[in-house]
Amino acid sequence: MLHLQTPLAQAVRQLFDRALPLLAGQRSGTVKIYVFGGCALHMLTNARGSADVDAEIQASEHLLREEIKAVYAAPEDYEQDGQDLSVVFDQQFNNSLCPLHEDYDARAILLPGQESSPLQVFIAHPIDLAISKLGRFTERDQDDINLLIRSGKLNLKEFDRLAREAIDYYPCDRSTVTSCLRLILDEAREWGQ
Repeated sequence: MLHLQTPLAQAVRQLFDRALPLLAGQRSGTVKIYVFGGCALHMLTNARGSADVDAEIQASEHLLREEIKAVYAAPEDYEQDGQDLSVVFDQQFNNSLCPLHEDYDARAILLPGQESSPLQVFIAHPIDLAISKLGRFTERDQDDINLLIRSGKLNLKEFDRLAREAIDYYPCDRSTVTSCLRLILDEAREWGQ
């Protein structure tokens, strides 16, 4: 279940909807956007928010992708609990800088009502979001993975298997990322997950 009625989730949708006029008359799925990071975590768990949207844009044409990124340059403003906030598309996000399973797109969750839209926005599956957080592995990343585990969004065996597969072809020090995975799994087993 996705949490799509929160002010942040609605602001993210409005941000992405800005590209719809560019895509008028295009076929379904001409542009696919995969959301990671804090915004994905928020939509999956209704937990913490984020001031930026980490997302990968896949477009059938390079020029189209650049036009869409330009449309997303300005922040999307919203209000939450009487506070004026904004969310901005992170133009520098690059999912090749974090571990990611090659089949993440097959597991990603399409936002409802976009099945036939030329713009399709997907939220990273909890497992793929957790895998992506193993690379940087800051305290916040660890907390995010633990939240996904404690909220029942991750099957530990599947997470372990898919994370190890992703680590096998991640261009980094594999032993460090494997140690991070082992730490998370050991902690989860201690809680009885």
